[in-house]
Amino acid sequence: MLIKIEASAVNHFDLIIRQGYMAQYIPLELPAVLGGDAAGTVVEVGAGVTGIVIGDRVIADFAANGRGAHAEYGVVPVTAVAKLPANLTFEQGAALPKAGLTGRQSVDALGVTAGDRVLISGGIGAVGRAAIQYLQEIGAKPVAGVRPDQLEEARQLAGEALDITQPPAAATFDYAISAAAPAASNLVRHVRDGGQVASIVPVPEYGNVRDRVTIYELYHRADAATLAAVADAASRGLLTIPVAKTFSLDQIGAAQNAVAAGAGGKVVLNH
Repeated sequence: MLIKIEASAVNHFDLIIRQGYMAQYIPLELPAVLGGDAAGTVVEVGAGVTGIVIGDRVIADFAANGRGAHAEYGVVPVTAVAKLPANLTFEQGAALPKAGLTGRQSVDALGVTAGDRVLISGGIGAVGRAAIQYLQEIGAKPVAGVRPDQLEEARQLAGEALDITQPPAAATFDYAISAAAPAASNLVRHVRDGGQVASIVPVPEYGNVRDRVTIYELYHRADAATLAAVADAASRGLLTIPVAKTFSLDQIGAAQNAVAAGAGGKVVLNH
């Protein structure tokens, strides 16, 4: 379908691609358009598309193929789109796709159920927030692993928090989600032998000596049903990903600088 894009989010992954670190794995034909998260209005649909019609407000998960969301219009498959609930703005919608999908898929990869206690590093980042709020939604017990200056905010979000920069006195977790690269090795130290870690960041080999825990390295996948669940949770107030700063589309350079500086929330472009 063709979407008139009203808002898109800038992610750290956009900076990594721009700087060429993924060129070996994601070769792009230049000029390339970045941007993975978008919200907008459907203006055309292809043959066989069902469930979405022209005029629908939607959120979309764009692939990293050089035809991304930082544009006036974008084309995406129906498998990467969900309707945007009426009580959410385009800006709020643009903050949801990749963080919401990654957070839920990380939890699902571990097979976590109600009552399980799960440590999440990067707990107040977008993916960490999505994972924590999904764990709360299913009745699990999240523990946010953050820097010392973030402990109070993390406790308000998750209910329980710890300083992820310090080694633990003992490994007490069966499950953990690794969403902060600087803390990857220390997070593993919190997990008992035989435990499981879902990681969206690289884990150094020395971080898992003797393979004592199982590590699932994840990259989110487009999934319309999960994206619809993300949108529904946001609509009901069960998922909130704060927007820290907004820019116009022609200020994309400043927006990327804000992400690089650590904006403390999503950076969104208004189109």
